[in-house]
Amino acid sequence: SGAGGQNVNKVNTKVDMRLNVLEADFIPDWVKEKLLEQEKNRINNDFELVVQSQRHRTQLSNIDDALSKMQSMIDKASWLPKEATEEKKKRIKALKKKAKEMRLDKKKKHSAKKAERRRPIKFD
Repeated sequence: SGAGGQNVNKVNTKVDMRLNVLEADFIPDWVKEKLLEQEKNRINNDFELVVQSQRHRTQLSNIDDALSKMQSMIDKASWLPKEATEEKKKRIKALKKKAKEMRLDKKKKHSAKKAERRRPIKFD
């Protein structure tokens, strides 16, 4: 099943792409540090980022696939979250306060329910 056919055992189209992270001058140092941390399972002892691809039937397609995988890893490591605006910070603070109040209210109600069960019933 799937692609391959008669050529499947004859042609070697797998791509094993390597990038030495420490020697890559085009990557800033802070991105290198994040890349080494995020992709630690793909980095060998020589600090090479190893990406493999054997998804496609042609080696050229696998090279493109491996390049795009590597680019997405670098993009992911270089992503910086945006700073929250003052309005958003206020909204988050208000939501946290409301959530805390609701949690404590729920806790009090649950406690009162349990306490009600503990009270002995007197038959006079």
